[in-house]
Amino acid sequence: MWYLKRGVILTKDNMTRRNWNGNKQCCFCRSDETIQHLFIECHMTKFLWRAVQFAFNLNPPRSITNLWSNWLIGIGTKLKRQLLVGAFALCWAIWLSRNDMIFDRSLTKTYMQVLFQGTHWLRFWAQLQRCEEDKEMIQIACQTVEGLVMQVFTSHGWRFTNRFGP
Repeated sequence: MWYLKRGVILTKDNMTRRNWNGNKQCCFCRSDETIQHLFIECHMTKFLWRAVQFAFNLNPPRSITNLWSNWLIGIGTKLKRQLLVGAFALCWAIWLSRNDMIFDRSLTKTYMQVLFQGTHWLRFWAQLQRCEEDKEMIQIACQTVEGLVMQVFTSHGWRFTNRFGP
């Protein structure tokens, strides 16, 4: 997350600046991959942020700077800290999914796979909380967002195997 905040995470645009000559397209949507695109603007990440919006009545962050600075203005310190951990879990899931697709040549990930990877990491990180109440709050948050997304998918007749890409 520190690299993400500083804008030096090795997205394809940053690798190009280091004389890398590979494919510059986002593995989820084929737009040029930048930090802003991968974590905020890609249709896949927009879906994930939209799920957070509907589950918790939070507007999605507008940029990486907004995520780190004023995205959660007006929210209490304790809740803000937990929401940021959740946001970081989503970013970590996006990054890991992207790397699986690029380096391990895995199949394109579905919305559900990326979301559930994010909630997996959030549940794992919840174990680091000192207070049982905080652990339970994170567990409930994971259940809320997962339930909401599953409800949306099934109510629209979407299959959980829908993939990104052309």
